[in-house]
Amino acid sequence: MERRQPGDMIDEYRIESVLGEGAYAIAYKAVNRHTDEQVVLKVPDENLFADPALFQRYRRESQIARTLDHRNVQRSLDAGAERTVPYLVLEYVDGMNLRQAIRAHPGTIPLDRVVDWATQLADALVYLHEHGIVHRDLKPENILISQDGVLKLADFGTALMDGVRRLTWRNLSESIGTPDYMSPEQVQGDRGDRRSDIYSWGVLVYELLTGRVPFGGDNWMAVMASHLQQHPRAIRDLRPDCPPALEAVVVHAMRRHAANRYQSADELRADLGRLDTLDPASFDSSPEAPIGGMAAIESEKRMWLMIGAVALGFIALCALVITVSILFRS
Repeated sequence: MERRQPGDMIDEYRIESVLGEGAYAIAYKAVNRHTDEQVVLKVPDENLFADPALFQRYRRESQIARTLDHRNVQRSLDAGAERTVPYLVLEYVDGMNLRQAIRAHPGTIPLDRVVDWATQLADALVYLHEHGIVHRDLKPENILISQDGVLKLADFGTALMDGVRRLTWRNLSESIGTPDYMSPEQVQGDRGDRRSDIYSWGVLVYELLTGRVPFGGDNWMAVMASHLQQHPRAIRDLRPDCPPALEAVVVHAMRRHAANRYQSADELRADLGRLDTLDPASFDSSPEAPIGGMAAIESEKRMWLMIGAVALGFIALCALVITVSILFRS
């Protein structure tokens, strides 16, 4: 992927620095030379546009970004101007992402700050879900925090939108997500729905409270299996000062079976707003049965191993044919 350098121009935007690089795009901090406004340019890898489905992904992200207008969601600044190359123009947030904030914070994050961030993220989910959008990849790297403490949800590259046809592409699967924060249904290969975002919200807040994600493992396969099979350690074992009501809300959001979780972000947001009067005993805390996803994960693993073996065999056969043809010619 070609990387622009500070001082390079893309239309009316002057590149200042690289903010981050993902699987298919680079995000730059840039300045509009006409207005001096600081923005983010998300520039896709031009080589990937040979894949029509990936181009559709870019168009979907652009479409979703232009429909959003909420305090806790990164805004699109796309004015529909003619461009020399495809890119997204997004609001620049002067601050850091949530991962950086977690690492920069000495010790545990104060409870009032955790509740504030959790509430702002819930507000963002209420707004998105009301507009038929499921983010599907909530993680600290996709959450920005401004200097004045405003949280903004970013990166809608894998989001789903009601009424838009399903996309498939060679480079990404429909169950896309980050293993630490993926819902059990996404682990099993489902697209996920609003309740998947709620589960990921729970994982994020669990981490803010305890300093660790609820499920670990030596590799991504083990982490994904843990979402299906294991029970997280009690929050109050790791953070004794956590109010029982807050623990109950987070655990309820993280219930393994989607039908047992909050069914909407509105319900979640309402409970966050009444922690002082919420009765933790009103939540179903009974153990949930493991989901039989290990077999599916192992089956997929075996399938990829088989595909790899077949591919290697094909390469070896081609090499043999080429070698034999060269020998015959000589």
